[in-house]
Amino acid sequence: MYFFTNLAIHAFICVALIVVMIIFTDRNFKRKTKHVVTYFIPVVMLILIGVDVTRYLAPRLLDVSNVIGNVTYIHTGKIESVSQFNNYFIVDGETYFINPLNNNLQQGETVRVTYTPSSNYAMSVTSNVEVKDD
Repeated sequence: MYFFTNLAIHAFICVALIVVMIIFTDRNFKRKTKHVVTYFIPVVMLILIGVDVTRYLAPRLLDVSNVIGNVTYIHTGKIESVSQFNNYFIVDGETYFINPLNNNLQQGETVRVTYTPSSNYAMSVTSNVEVKDD
C-alpha cells in the first residue's frame, strides 16, 4: 500500500510543479514578470520535475506491474547506513527504499531484502540473516 501511496504523491508533486511552471511561463510570455529572478522560475521548475521524474516517479511506474505480479529480486548483506528519515537504507552500496513507519533497521545489521527491480523498493526486509559463503 505504501508503494502506491508514494507513487501517487510523487505524481501529484510532478503535476503541481508542471502547473506552477505553466503559470510562470505564461506570465513571462505576457511580460507580467516584475522581478528578474522570477523570470527563471520555469527553468527551476523544469529541473525539479526532471529530478523527481527520473529519481522517483519513472522507476516506480515501471515497477507497478512487478508489484502487482510479485516479481522481486533478493539481496542479502549488511546495512551500511540508514537515512535520517528512515525511508531508505544502503546495503553493499545499493540504496533500497522502504516504508519509514515500519523501519526499525540498524546500521551493521545483516538483512535479506526482497525488492522491486527498477525502483529498488524493499517489499520485505528480514533482519538477522546468516550469510552463507559459497
